[in-house]
Amino acid sequence: MANSRHLKRTSMPNSWPVKKKNITFVTKPNAGSHELKYVTPVVVILRETLGYAKTAKEAKYIVHNKNVLVNGKKVTDIKLAVGMFDIFEITETKEKFVVIFDTVGRLNLVPTKSSTITLKVASKSLLKGSKFQLNMMNGFNILVDEKTFKKVSVQDSVVYDFAKKAIKKTLELKEGAQVYLFDGKFKGCFGTVKGFTIYNGLSIDLVTLEIAGAEASTAKDYCYVIEDAKEFN
Repeated sequence: MANSRHLKRTSMPNSWPVKKKNITFVTKPNAGSHELKYVTPVVVILRETLGYAKTAKEAKYIVHNKNVLVNGKKVTDIKLAVGMFDIFEITETKEKFVVIFDTVGRLNLVPTKSSTITLKVASKSLLKGSKFQLNMMNGFNILVDEKTFKKVSVQDSVVYDFAKKAIKKTLELKEGAQVYLFDGKFKGCFGTVKGFTIYNGLSIDLVTLEIAGAEASTAKDYCYVIEDAKEFN
């Protein structure tokens, strides 16, 4: 049986930028709220994507000595799972990246200067003591006031300032919204919403999009509302 701390490279997600030949195992990320195919461990980013380490031991040295941050928090474990729209930062080199998929489904690092993260709302919770909580796709849980709670819908996004620990703005999934598609046939593409086909639970709701000047259709669930696609080009 394979070590539970590792995955066979032949069975790892296609999104990971790791060669599947020659080496049998690759480090498995710590458990998190994202599906495995939507994350990659810090060690893979430092070793395979950025090329700053040749081994896991070198990656550990970088993490403990070079001040690696994910969403503004210092990384202490090279197995930490990094997912979509997380902000990956190395303060010593002054590099900061947004993590997304490219159009062939591989995790990609896009340079950024932002101190905010775009979060997709997965669900909403009314807690004891009349507290209102937004539950995000990446596992973040954010307490908000009643006005924001009522305004934001599931599948909308919020722009969250992780330095100030506050929501900067909300982004509604509606006609005219710019979206990033994180799964399905058009994974890795950016588009503009043109309309919706809602089946009220009888089938999967669909969204009609304009992608690179052409009309396309995909599952509404695959849409991740963003502020401006130009930030990723």
